[in-house]
Amino acid sequence: MRIVDMRCAVIGHSPVVRIITDEGIVGHGEAEATKAYLKPHIMFYKPYLLGMDPTDVARVMLKIRRLGSFKPWGSAVSAIEMALWDIAGKAAGLPVYKLLGGKVRDQVRIYNGGFRPPMSGPNPEDYADNV
Repeated sequence: MRIVDMRCAVIGHSPVVRIITDEGIVGHGEAEATKAYLKPHIMFYKPYLLGMDPTDVARVMLKIRRLGSFKPWGSAVSAIEMALWDIAGKAAGLPVYKLLGGKVRDQVRIYNGGFRPPMSGPNPEDYADNV
């Protein structure tokens, strides 16, 4: 399997990466920032990724890391890595969490490190009501 195309579109407020393979599997990843320079930064990596095996996530990410970085690197590269893991999971017929080592807990504590509107209460239902 090889990467044949990579695209990025701003949907809502978030850049969304789409990596396309020669086998027709498509992976998606999302960046958290809406800075004007983020989409071109993501697309900077396209020529370096074409022809690579998207299921060998570690090798692709090593190639990206060797290119160096600047300020929006983390967000841009995270979106690409998400898309690669999405492809790897689809190709293996497994959810990505299993590729990353499997289930490690039965519950996950809620955390919001960004936007914090006033909450109506501390329960998950209260968070859902505010969304």
